[in-house]
Amino acid sequence: MKRLLLLITCCFIHLSYASPGAHGPNGEHISVESTHDSGGLGRQPDGAVIIPMNNQALLGIRTKFVISETVAQSISLPGVVHPHPEGQVLVQPSSNGRFEASDLGVPVTGERVFAGQLLGFVRYQDNAFELASQTSELLAVRNKIAQARRDAKRLRDLGELASIQILEQLETNLKTLVEQEAALEQGLEKPEPLIAPISGILINHQARRGVWAEAGTTLFEIVATELLHVEAITYDVSLLPQLSTATLKEAPHSKLTYHGYAPQLSGGMIALHFEVNQNSKLSTPLLIDQAVTLFAKLDSKIEGIILPAEAIVKNSANLPIVWIKVSAERFMPQLIRYQTISPNQVLITQGLGADNRVVVNGTSLLNQVR
Repeated sequence: MKRLLLLITCCFIHLSYASPGAHGPNGEHISVESTHDSGGLGRQPDGAVIIPMNNQALLGIRTKFVISETVAQSISLPGVVHPHPEGQVLVQPSSNGRFEASDLGVPVTGERVFAGQLLGFVRYQDNAFELASQTSELLAVRNKIAQARRDAKRLRDLGELASIQILEQLETNLKTLVEQEAALEQGLEKPEPLIAPISGILINHQARRGVWAEAGTTLFEIVATELLHVEAITYDVSLLPQLSTATLKEAPHSKLTYHGYAPQLSGGMIALHFEVNQNSKLSTPLLIDQAVTLFAKLDSKIEGIILPAEAIVKNSANLPIVWIKVSAERFMPQLIRYQTISPNQVLITQGLGADNRVVVNGTSLLNQVR
């Protein structure tokens, strides 16, 4: 008699283990047992899955009771990463010449450089006729400087007998000649130093020892990787006054601030500009010209149930579903509609009711059970 009572009690406990959330989105009751059950484990004829408790632990299945919430509506936008105008510089020589490396050698792409660092030199070099002409002019200026210094010295040696006016004219003329000499030396004898204006990652644009570089040729490019902005596109004009912040699918912890939009259409689309917050903790770096997906928050609100993105899977008909736990070992698939609101979260708008017990971890493995 005691053994029979114990068996009845165990059966009662098993049947009463059904989740209090075992009902549909409109309050309809989801039966704990099905008349179509085959009596075995795994996938059942009605689509449900029966898995013993110990196997659930092996699959890493975790569930949570869900509640309805009101959150800011989000929209997904395609975008491209660009360097910030303040975080990108081009290093170019101002005159024609040949590139010469500094004592540290030729900087290579990927090297981190610092503001004020010497990257190399460009030594002026022109054709033989112009070079001879410039050299001749420099020699003439130097001879004039030597003569002016001698004349000024003779006047100073005369003391009070010297004409102050003539001495001042000589000194002024000497200063002009010295400045002219410095300008000619800069082009002929002293190479032009190439200095890094900002700190960042360097890109070498074919700068090699002895390579010929014309004035305005880009030898180096420096990008401050912490100063980036993202250009997104949309055709919906109504979004413009609603945008404020965003995150990136490729960098879930990123924070972007909306700066504005271009007043001119590009390919029929509106270009939106977001700046990446410098304090964003990026697990992987963002690359220039990288295609990304933005999740931009809007001012409007929407009601639904927030779940981790991994809770959503596809059924055999390629429709989105979640799995609801209706008893200790029984799971039922539920068709849903949802919106992606962040890189790792979705908002269920149809298909779930409050207090459903939904699988939030191990969903993919559960969905593969046959």
